[in-house]
Amino acid sequence: MKILLLVLGLIIGAGAGWFTAPKPAAQMEIGPVSVEVDKDGDGGSVTATGGDGNSIEIAVGEQSMLDDRNTRTGIFAAGGGIIGLLLGFVFGRSRPT
Repeated sequence: MKILLLVLGLIIGAGAGWFTAPKPAAQMEIGPVSVEVDKDGDGGSVTATGGDGNSIEIAVGEQSMLDDRNTRTGIFAAGGGIIGLLLGFVFGRSRPT
């Protein structure tokens, strides 16, 4: 039961982190280069990724680590896993008869 709830918590947490991540304000493809522009609150960023996978990011203002989709997914998955494991311990306790 504990393992099942742990895995379920990881999956739900990762899904919540991935699907609630902020979308870029603008995204365009220029040949093999992908350019994304993000705007949030007081700051923003521009990310350019080349066809070979190399990228450069220019950030202006304060950036949160929750703005990055991969970091956000990892944090939410860890939180969901902890909640699932705790629920596994609560529901897995033997009940007195």
